[in-house]
Amino acid sequence: MTVLQSLLIAVVCGISALDGYWIGEAKVREPVVTGALVGIILGDFKQGLLIGAQLELIWMGTAAIGPVAGLAVGPGGTIGTAVALATGSGVEAAMMFGVPVSILMQFMQSLIDTGWSIPMHKVDKLIDEGEKEKQIITIHWMCGVSLFAIYGLLTFVALYFGNDTINAIVNGLPEWANTGLSAVAKVLPALGFALLLNLLLDKKLIPYFVIGFCLSAYLNMSLIGVCAISFAIAFIIYIERKNKTNFALSMNVKDNSEDEGDEL
Repeated sequence: MTVLQSLLIAVVCGISALDGYWIGEAKVREPVVTGALVGIILGDFKQGLLIGAQLELIWMGTAAIGPVAGLAVGPGGTIGTAVALATGSGVEAAMMFGVPVSILMQFMQSLIDTGWSIPMHKVDKLIDEGEKEKQIITIHWMCGVSLFAIYGLLTFVALYFGNDTINAIVNGLPEWANTGLSAVAKVLPALGFALLLNLLLDKKLIPYFVIGFCLSAYLNMSLIGVCAISFAIAFIIYIERKNKTNFALSMNVKDNSEDEGDEL
């Protein structure tokens, strides 16, 4: 991996770290996005997108709810995909490096957030003093730039200076380890979906879940076909609800007009 490639991937990782902070919920941190960007940088967009999509399935159920910390999927997906493409491996290598990185980066993010409490106290004082907008904006910029720099620097060091070590680890894995990682990579997407359903599944949605499962499992329909049918069903529901709403509004207007006529 060249210096330029390592730097560009470090920039992608830094931007993914700002997702949810500076740039709002732009979903740049999602593995399917970072994987595609890493694929472009390393000259294999298709494989990068595929690996990112597979990592997306694994992590799609992770969520930070209340005091429970989520995973730093942005850095994990970025570094995992970069390792997989650089070593010519598949999602197994991406998962082997990406999952631990996401856990470590999330722990580091907790430390960074704790450290930010110091300048935030300064901001509180500036707000109380009033007319200190420039200083508050400067602190805001310093926090964002430092976050970008920390993630970017760590990514660059890991990918460029640790390139030989990463290759040695991936190529030195025994066959049983590769087999185990391959099996886990197939199981984890199911776990990710289970976690997601645990958050979102409602009794009213179960019939649609069964329809999608039957289309995929028994009719061997492709994912594009399932999505097309899902879109059609959703559009039908939208039209029906819109018609009911319009009918209710028209009846309400009619009742109001009749009441006004009776009063006259």
